[in-house]
Amino acid sequence: MKKLLLCTALLASFPAFAAQRPVAAKAPVVKIESNMGAAVSAAADELERNFYWAKGSPIPIFDKLAVFEFSAPTAAKLKTVFGSARPYTVTRAPAAGGMVGFDIALPAHSYADLNEQNWSWDALKMNVVTDDAGRTMTGTGSWPRLTVNVKSGDIVVNNMTMETSQRRNNDDVWLGTARADVKSIDVTGKDQPGAVKMEGLSVTSAVSENGKDYDLGSDFGIKLITVMDEKIDDLRMSMRMTKLDMISLEQLSKAIQKSSKPGGEPNLDDIAPQVKAFVKGMAVRGTAIEITEMSAGYHGHRALMKGSLAVGKTVDKDFNSATALMKKLDGRFEMRVPVALVTAIARNVTQAQATRKGETPSPEMLDSTAKSLSDMAVDKATADGYARLEDGVLVSVIEFKAGKLTVNGKAVAIPTGDKKPAAATKKPAKRRAK
Repeated sequence: MKKLLLCTALLASFPAFAAQRPVAAKAPVVKIESNMGAAVSAAADELERNFYWAKGSPIPIFDKLAVFEFSAPTAAKLKTVFGSARPYTVTRAPAAGGMVGFDIALPAHSYADLNEQNWSWDALKMNVVTDDAGRTMTGTGSWPRLTVNVKSGDIVVNNMTMETSQRRNNDDVWLGTARADVKSIDVTGKDQPGAVKMEGLSVTSAVSENGKDYDLGSDFGIKLITVMDEKIDDLRMSMRMTKLDMISLEQLSKAIQKSSKPGGEPNLDDIAPQVKAFVKGMAVRGTAIEITEMSAGYHGHRALMKGSLAVGKTVDKDFNSATALMKKLDGRFEMRVPVALVTAIARNVTQAQATRKGETPSPEMLDSTAKSLSDMAVDKATADGYARLEDGVLVSVIEFKAGKLTVNGKAVAIPTGDKKPAAATKKPAKRRAK
């Protein structure tokens, strides 16, 4: 429900590249000035602060969203880009007996931004239906096209759709699923040849009850990625957080929101009590973060990773330092890479190198070189103990427990960042007087 409210009104689901949020890093971050980015970021922030934690029936919440007025600074930014201080519309819509409907729309628009950026899109339309008690909700939406033209290239997002089906339980938690699909994203460069095309993108989120706690799941996939002449098929990242305390999560999220300035990062000192309570709750409940599948295919072969991470029993002193808390993490991950995949990559690298040199090696030469490179890589990985070979598949089991990292049982040093004190400089020996 909360995410749906944001998605319906220009919201944070408006392309992430529009919201130029700073990233903490040692190297300076290059920020491209954009009126669109500033307007969308400011509007998403105010919508989140006003609606994300709204409780109870969604009917009065949507009614409030329909007449919501942004602050004067944000309204001015929106007028610059959209020509209106409230670019979206929320209106009551016809619905079956005992139901209440809403239509949400963002009209088609185009805008010539700073730094030779140009934005244009077709109309975004959504329909939401809830029962008159506000306990169930379904929604569908579509956005046919979004185009962004910048100096370096063009981005075209085609045929976006969304659907959701949820119900609100007695704890005021919305259970169910939400799914968004994109037919394709085309990225073409102007300064260099080649293009990137992603087809069949989808993201699904789900919330379900697990006793008195909750499970949160997400699944992201891309059916096909084409880069120049290379193809990666069926990329998938599926994760789940089990036995989650929603009250503790909400308290932590509110603290992060409260301590964060618009477009900024939270003050870690301010949210320390909520982080401590949340992590302690994870340990008590046995909350786990599971990677159910992270995989990708290449030339008919698939690489796969799966595993989980949990927090062991904690006491107050474990929160005195990051090092102490790290020792409470308990994780196990398994990676499986077919040798045939390594060989396919080696063959592609060999072909690319030959092409750059203007050479045309025979298929037999390519196969022979690729096999030699693959054999060297496999022998090195297995000899060093970082992988074992099982029926033509390289397998690595990565475990982290009590602050120690092992790969296939072999201990691996973890960089601590601590510097040893420099050795004291020895004073030159005194010469004896003659």
